[in-house]
Amino acid sequence: MLTLRCARTLAPALLLGLVFFSCKARVEEKAEAPAPAVNADVRVVATVNGDPITLAEFQERFSRAGFKPEREAEREVREEFLNRLIERKMMLREAQRRRIKVGLPEINKRITALKDEHGKDVTDILAGLGIDFEKWKSDIWEDMMIERLIAHDVNRRISVASPEVRQYYQANTREFEKPEQVRARQIVVATEGEARTVLELLQPRDADFAALARAKSTAPEAERGGDLGYFAKGEMPAEFDVVFDLPRHGLSGIVKSPYGFHIFKLEDRRKAGRIGFEDAYKDIAEKLRREKEDKRYKAWLKELRSRTKFEVNYQALEQ
Repeated sequence: MLTLRCARTLAPALLLGLVFFSCKARVEEKAEAPAPAVNADVRVVATVNGDPITLAEFQERFSRAGFKPEREAEREVREEFLNRLIERKMMLREAQRRRIKVGLPEINKRITALKDEHGKDVTDILAGLGIDFEKWKSDIWEDMMIERLIAHDVNRRISVASPEVRQYYQANTREFEKPEQVRARQIVVATEGEARTVLELLQPRDADFAALARAKSTAPEAERGGDLGYFAKGEMPAEFDVVFDLPRHGLSGIVKSPYGFHIFKLEDRRKAGRIGFEDAYKDIAEKLRREKEDKRYKAWLKELRSRTKFEVNYQALEQ
């Protein structure tokens, strides 16, 4: 099975809504023959129940999903994308056969939600990426059709009972043991001299560590006043462990690391303990539901594939 390094290579498509599915099993290749010497508009790379996927369509969708269309893209990436496109066609045809409907108002509502999420007009984002709005809108329609199909055939059949949640909790007690955690702030500067100056500025009891972090720190969390949030020992570089020995609101000395020179302040401490069943219930139920949905989805997709006639010509992708 091709892993495709999903998180890295498919990330651009999350915005566009084209590659809707996680990386799953490779579509079984039923036929492969040398591609004829014809142009991309008519060269067929696959058929799904007789409907062709041309090389031109593949290249357009490949580019629209955020991939570079040049042949420099790894062959396994191109082949895996074609597998996902075949699965997409299979599911879309099934949704249409089942007369699932998605209206224009629903599509516009989804687009508005994307606009709100990104804080700017989605057409501006697409224009910057060189993507045609109407084709992208068609992708959104396809997504919503397939979402409804999966919701009906897979997700609605899944339930998690309270006894299952309790059984999981009792069988995995170590998972709910939480270690001691601290919440700390830091200021990071490039030189030891700068660190000494910052440490002197922090000596007055009323010194504002957060304001100084915003003004002086070079670390990414500087805009949050140097706030690192809560973390347990071992979750941060070893140099950060000095924080666990500080009193509440205490300052560290100057700590050198590969990132620069740090000064830490302990804000809060959480004792070690076990997360109670009631507090863990929601997360456990969601975890069990995801596992059931994934198992059911794989079985459902395998069954759908078994009654779909398709042919694949991977060689055509290279020509």
